[in-house]
Amino acid sequence: MKNIAIIATAIAGFAAMPAHAVTLVGTNGSAAVFAQSANGAQYNFESATTGNIGDPAGFLRTGGQMMTDSIQNVAANPFGAPAGNSYLYVSTGGTSVIRSVAAGIAGYRTVSFYIGSIDWGNTVDVLDLGGNLLRSFNGAEMAAPASPSGNQDFPLTNRLLTFNADAGELIGGVRFTSSVDSLEADNIKFTAAVPEPATWAMMLVGFGMIGATARYRRRKSTVAFA
Repeated sequence: MKNIAIIATAIAGFAAMPAHAVTLVGTNGSAAVFAQSANGAQYNFESATTGNIGDPAGFLRTGGQMMTDSIQNVAANPFGAPAGNSYLYVSTGGTSVIRSVAAGIAGYRTVSFYIGSIDWGNTVDVLDLGGNLLRSFNGAEMAAPASPSGNQDFPLTNRLLTFNADAGELIGGVRFTSSVDSLEADNIKFTAAVPEPATWAMMLVGFGMIGATARYRRRKSTVAFA
């Protein structure tokens, strides 16, 4: 009974621990980092105009608007991006959601994007496959250790952000909202989930058992009876 009580206490302790579900890694902005962020991105907005034109297979974008270069008091081309670059922007009170809609998708382990002039009023929500919130990040978290001042020419407020799902979680989408003008995002990339090491081990064991069974059956079928 004592052991049961200890196990129950441990389980209760784990249940009381806050579940982050998603962790954030930021890389300070530059032309090289911006170019890196574009590699393999599902959305770079260069072919997109309005509505859902330019959505890649298996993804859907709602809300937000496209911008090329910068317009004062509207949106600014992220620091490090080349002239003539197109990107997504979300203005005051706006929301944009990009989510996976492919049938049978197993989910994603990470989502990353390049964000411009991070401001106090910018928010990013990472969503699961059902569209439920995994974790929300505000401007202060995305710009840390800098202040989310909205500076358009400062590497710490123009960054490549990578959101990693914790073990047991999968990412299905991302939601951008802003209470100021504006939130600018580009080069949005979802990276497919891969099996955990323990899963790989189980799969290898399973394949080994299948192979052994097949060899046994072949040997059995070739036995000759006198």
